[in-house]
Amino acid sequence: MLDFIKNFFRFSSLHLSSFGRTDTGMVRKNNEDSFSVLPDRQIFLVADGMGGHRGGEVASRVAIETLVHHFSPRAVRNMSSNPEEIRHALTSSFRHCNQVVMDQAAEDDNLQGMGCTLIACLIARDTAYICHVGDVRCYLVHGSKFTQVTTDHTYMAELASDEFATQGPNLSRSVLSRAIGYPFAEDPEFHAFDLHKGDRILLCSDGLWSMVEDAELEKTLLQSATSEEACENLVHQANEAGGKDNITAVTIFC
Repeated sequence: MLDFIKNFFRFSSLHLSSFGRTDTGMVRKNNEDSFSVLPDRQIFLVADGMGGHRGGEVASRVAIETLVHHFSPRAVRNMSSNPEEIRHALTSSFRHCNQVVMDQAAEDDNLQGMGCTLIACLIARDTAYICHVGDVRCYLVHGSKFTQVTTDHTYMAELASDEFATQGPNLSRSVLSRAIGYPFAEDPEFHAFDLHKGDRILLCSDGLWSMVEDAELEKTLLQSATSEEACENLVHQANEAGGKDNITAVTIFC
């Protein structure tokens, strides 16, 4: 079984290494972030919880556990390499995850209003497939180019559109416009891009990108010898800058 998975997901010319780390930070008393690194399935996940001391932790943990179960080795084995089928599998898994979190919140008064932001990266052959809701981010270093792949699902990011610009300055610029745990009409955001030797991917919660400038993120990704070193350095930098939120980073080196 494992050989089949490796054959399906293997790179023709790339060696993939990955690492993840989460940290409570310097201010918060508890960590509402969760992540999972599954190199055998080449699936990588980050969730940032919200909804109170218990709710945020539960929401992010349930979201990650739901996706890990959804993309079981058997499910991975049965997946096609067709990009449209992979897109459907990712977006439908987010909708399923959303329903699971909402159902649990409805069953426990202490969990009402819980939710999380969520990002998934699935790598098949030489392509990375990214699916997300909220303000967790994916960055890509390719050669000398550093790119934020994802768009934040916040009203701040959407103010440029006519729909939100007409609502004026009373609209909160920090409120999420999409998150797991709340109904959303649109599909999760989806991206796909080719990977090349030397490329580096970063998935992270806002506890990292809000504390460390893009230039420093890029520099750290490029100068770190391993994916583990990159994670350790990034988390350290966020804490050195104040660590005002929980910090989670998952790095993937090609």
